[in-house]
Amino acid sequence: MIIMRLNMWRYHKIKELLGRMDKRCINITERLEVHRWVARCNIVYPIYQFMYTAYTLSTFFTAIFSGVLPFHLYNPFIDWRESTMNLWIASVLELIPMNGIVSQTYMMDVFPLLYGLILRCHVKLLRQRIENLCSDPRKSDDENNEDLMFCIKDHKLILEYVSVMRPVIETIIFVQFLLIGLLLGITMLNLFFFADFWAKLAIAAYINGLIIQTFPFCFTCDLLKDDCESLAFAIFHSHWKSSSRRYKSSLIYFLHNAQMPISFTAGSIFPIGLNTNITVAKLAFSVVTFVQQLNIADKLRKE
Repeated sequence: MIIMRLNMWRYHKIKELLGRMDKRCINITERLEVHRWVARCNIVYPIYQFMYTAYTLSTFFTAIFSGVLPFHLYNPFIDWRESTMNLWIASVLELIPMNGIVSQTYMMDVFPLLYGLILRCHVKLLRQRIENLCSDPRKSDDENNEDLMFCIKDHKLILEYVSVMRPVIETIIFVQFLLIGLLLGITMLNLFFFADFWAKLAIAAYINGLIIQTFPFCFTCDLLKDDCESLAFAIFHSHWKSSSRRYKSSLIYFLHNAQMPISFTAGSIFPIGLNTNITVAKLAFSVVTFVQQLNIADKLRKE
């Protein structure tokens, strides 16, 4: 959250860039495509909200039915052990700040995915414009060259969008990669060795929240690499054979730049993708296997 607050100016810059990119959507087909992707983003947001809220509420009710505090926040004014009423009051007082914290968390976790989806949308729209280059026989060479220049400007705008967005996303995903493997391992230890039936329901909701922190965006990054590859193929297979020399020279320059895929690296150390995400998840199973082989869980239960 501190990283996000320090980089709020980037969000305003991204909003400006998206406005400039949307202005290029002139025909009704492109506008409808943008609306489809916006609708997908509108679906993604409540899914994240539901998953995170499910964790909060399941932890709350599981703890209440078990007769303990859900989050064990320090409260010097109410002794929850005195009565059931005090337990409910103390638990509700815990739920209020925790709900705010969880809300901030899922808003922080969902924004990389939303910006990634919108990025894919504009890359696909650019590919469609490239496929339509030199397809109208009524246009002159100057008009075709002008259309190509607009596509090159669109690509530069997309790269600027990525450069503004990249520092925030890479830092946040790096922190999440460092924490998720450890947290997932500890949570699975609790799930397999210590939790009862009701606690397992809350733990399952928590594990789902851990997974959707990084998995959807990692999957989107892999799809974005495929979109960039399709963009380069579209440039190469466009109608350029009968075009002018100036057009071909500009197209070669465009093709050279488009062949560099749009990618993200967590902390400038390892690439953000499904392979890295799976490697981080394997760490959790390694922790469980290590504890199981040394019988640490049995020793803790006996103590």
